[in-house]
Amino acid sequence: MLAEKAPNLKGIDLFEADYHSLEAARTNLKANCPNVPTRFFWQDLTSEETRDKYDLIVMNPPFHETQAADPALGAAMIKAAAKALKIGGRLMLVANRGLPYETVMPETFKEWGETCRNARFKVLWGKR
Repeated sequence: MLAEKAPNLKGIDLFEADYHSLEAARTNLKANCPNVPTRFFWQDLTSEETRDKYDLIVMNPPFHETQAADPALGAAMIKAAAKALKIGGRLMLVANRGLPYETVMPETFKEWGETCRNARFKVLWGKR
């Protein structure tokens, strides 16, 4: 969907710590966006920095590794995304409505806000 909505898209870099999820994403993008340049990185962003810096990062940060919720994991992903952005770069993230990411946003971004929310989800943005 992002590829369809972004006419100036130069490419997509997809980061995923879980190998099987990365391969599923590769199959999905190949089937649905065959003409979009795409790179895939099997990488844990909570412990490994990205090689490149980005203008825009779109994410749905994980908040659990097992069944138990751990909002600190999502907060770590938000901080990692901020480090991967160019100065002036933007983050867009979707999260479950009850997750407390509003506390990490002002610590991490020069500007931030909420785009929208419904009964289950919210979309936040940050500008580095």
